[in-house]
Amino acid sequence: MYKYVIVDDRGPVTVFTLNRPDKLNALGPELRAELLDALRRFNADPGKRVGVLTGAGRAFSSGAEISVKPSGPGAVDLEGELRNSFHLILKEIRFSDKLFIAAVNGVAAGAGISLAVACDFAFASRNARFVLAFQNLGIVPDTGLTLMMARLVGARALRYLLIGGEFTAEEAEAMGLVKVVDDPLGEALRFANELVQGPFKAYSYDKRLINEALFKDLDQFLAVEARLQGELGNTHDFVEGVSAFLERRRPRFTGS
Repeated sequence: MYKYVIVDDRGPVTVFTLNRPDKLNALGPELRAELLDALRRFNADPGKRVGVLTGAGRAFSSGAEISVKPSGPGAVDLEGELRNSFHLILKEIRFSDKLFIAAVNGVAAGAGISLAVACDFAFASRNARFVLAFQNLGIVPDTGLTLMMARLVGARALRYLLIGGEFTAEEAEAMGLVKVVDDPLGEALRFANELVQGPFKAYSYDKRLINEALFKDLDQFLAVEARLQGELGNTHDFVEGVSAFLERRRPRFTGS
């Protein structure tokens, strides 16, 4: 049905596999459109209870696809991309009455981290790495990552959110973001099957309460995030950051 997302229907459990292994499952526009449609179908199905999100090959997701140098400030509509795509995917996961489990195999970067953190549970391989490199592009973390990590991790996340960097699976486990296992997808499926046999309506209501306690203002936050990211997309630093990334050199930022 889809080209870039594999949907494995297992009764009340569905596995969504991001399927661009040659691009480390980068979240290009086609993949995002397919994933959003698949998640909406899943959430509309009363027979579904748990979604498992993973990536094909050696990565979970490298985040937003960066393949073309902007012709100038404002050439890329970052605000529109967030509002009309990335944010919609995030909300299908976070505000669903189903439960979601991330199986993180290998690298998760940028918005790829957001997808994993948005899930209710996450298992990660021992070689998983979490990379925040937004600042290298002259932009800020997006797809809700600042709010979610600040709420879930607190002060330990601030350095990464402010200036970027990367952390290991073990460090992510110490933050409470993931559980490190040898077989993330296998553990996710085992746990999913436990969940579907439990008091699932109570689990679903628990998720509502968690959202009320931690993420009640997520929509408001995302609106601010999209606006600020859109403003940064209109800067010379953004053009320089993307150019440097594509040319494999250090960026020369001017703060403008």
